[in-house]
Amino acid sequence: MARPLSPEKRLALLLAATQAVAEQGVLASTASIARRAEVAEGTLFTYFESKDVLFQELYLHLKQSLADRVMPSYPHAADYRQRMRHVFDQYVVWGLNNADGRVALARLSASGVVRDATREQATEPFLAFSRMMQDAINDGVLLNAPIAFLTSIMERVAETTIEYADKHPQDAERTQQLAFPLLWRAISG
Repeated sequence: MARPLSPEKRLALLLAATQAVAEQGVLASTASIARRAEVAEGTLFTYFESKDVLFQELYLHLKQSLADRVMPSYPHAADYRQRMRHVFDQYVVWGLNNADGRVALARLSASGVVRDATREQATEPFLAFSRMMQDAINDGVLLNAPIAFLTSIMERVAETTIEYADKHPQDAERTQQLAFPLLWRAISG
C-alpha cells in the first residue's frame, strides 16, 4: 500500500515553486523547484503529475492565499465603495506581505500556461465580490464595462501602489490612502 502524501511536503513544493516562478517565470525547472523544497525531483512528480499540473495547483494556491486575506472580513452589508475599498486595501496588504507570491501570480497569469478552467475555479472564493461588482454596474455606480476589465484596473492600481510602497515604506500608508480614490474615480460611473 502506498504511503499517504504529506500535506507539509506538498506545501513545501508549492512554496518552492512560488519562489522559483517569481524569479524565473514558467521556465523554472522542476529540478530547481525540488531542490528548493529539499526533495528529490521524483518526489515532486509524486505530488504533481506534471509541471503543468504543478502550475495549475500553484495558481490556485496563490489565489486562495489572496482570498484568505480578502474574503473572511469582507463587509457584505457595506456600500459599494466600502466593499471595493476593503478588497483593494486587503489586496495591497497581501501583496506587500507576499512579494514572491504576488510576482509568481502575475507571471503565471501572463504566461498563458494557466487553463481557463483553472482561472474559473480560482474565482470561486471571490464570488461575493464579483456579485457586488455586477450589482454596482447594474445600479450605475461602476462603469458599464466587463467585470474582468474593471478588476484588471483595480489590480494595476494595487500593483502600482504595492511597488511604490515597497520602495518607499515610510510613505506606504499615505500611498495606499491616495491610491484608492484614484481607482474609484477610474471605475465609477
